Amino acid sequence: MSEPLLEIDDLQVQFDTEDGLVRAVDGVSFDVAPGETLGIVGESGSGKSVTSLAIMGLVPQPPGRIAGGQVRFAGRDLIGLPQADMAAIRGNHIAMIFQDPMTALNPFLTVADQLCEVTQRHRGYTRRQALDHAVDLLEQVGIPNAARRILDYPHQFSGGMRQRVMIAMALSCQPQVLIADEPTTALDVTIQAQILALMKALQAAVGTAIVLITHDMGVIANSCDRVCVMYAGRIVEEAPVDELFASPRHPYTLGLLESIPRLDEAQAHRLTPIEGQPPDLMHPPKGCAFAPRCPFSIERCHAEDPPLEEHEARRHACFVDVATAARHPVAEQGGHGPGSSSPQGSSSPEDAS
Repeated sequence: MSEPLLEIDDLQVQFDTEDGLVRAVDGVSFDVAPGETLGIVGESGSGKSVTSLAIMGLVPQPPGRIAGGQVRFAGRDLIGLPQADMAAIRGNHIAMIFQDPMTALNPFLTVADQLCEVTQRHRGYTRRQALDHAVDLLEQVGIPNAARRILDYPHQFSGGMRQRVMIAMALSCQPQVLIADEPTTALDVTIQAQILALMKALQAAVGTAIVLITHDMGVIANSCDRVCVMYAGRIVEEAPVDELFASPRHPYTLGLLESIPRLDEAQAHRLTPIEGQPPDLMHPPKGCAFAPRCPFSIERCHAEDPPLEEHEARRHACFVDVATAARHPVAEQGGHGPGSSSPQGSSSPEDAS
């Protein structure tokens, strides 16, 4: 593996609210090398999107702030970088596909204006060159009649079409790092495959490092080299994708995998939801944040916060041997571990996003 292109070290992002301080990202560390795809998964509110906004320098301040840590791109720390310097990097060297294209696109400008602005600013293209390049990108992401549709406004596109425009904009400068926050959520499966193939083609051509945030474990399995699993603002497990699916080491990762529908009869089973709800980040539980929902938790889990330990290219934060515990689940004995109570409610597979 080559030297990391993007390095996140002990990143902490906090938000001041009327009800108290929210630690949305609490000590996250990971890296991604040129040509590598890193997947990030976890439930809504786990801190995935806030992490991506912090990398891009887009955390709204106030109420948010970077409370600690570093974001290094090609060895240069981006935290606290002057706005002019960050603007030269954003969209050019590091690009992002946002989850909600309607709020990311300017409703008062045509698609042509918004796509051309990127290459005119960062690549010095003339208006004609930028327009030709933009039409070509729209065709690549599957928008029919691209030469005509590029003159339309965002509200004249469907949700899926707007998402394709966002993807075209992110790819326009062939960035060294591409952060994709749920890039295929609004698209049908055929277009999903085209978009993922386009991202892979860019990666192969220029060695782009991709950070792929998604709730779709199938996309993770087919597109990623490594996976980080986030819960309550922290990474609880990281592993090469094949190893993560074959032998998860954190109960939360196991819960995510158990909630995936399976087509083969040999593996057919009832979907197993993750019981309970994510913790309140203003008032997190003592010890492991997942302990109140964990079917394998022991007394220590409710008193101590397990460190994220590294072993053989993997990291996980758990006191329990999940492989052994899964064969002898505490839940079958009528409990969720000593000192814990049965949680109310459950999270469906759709919540694991």
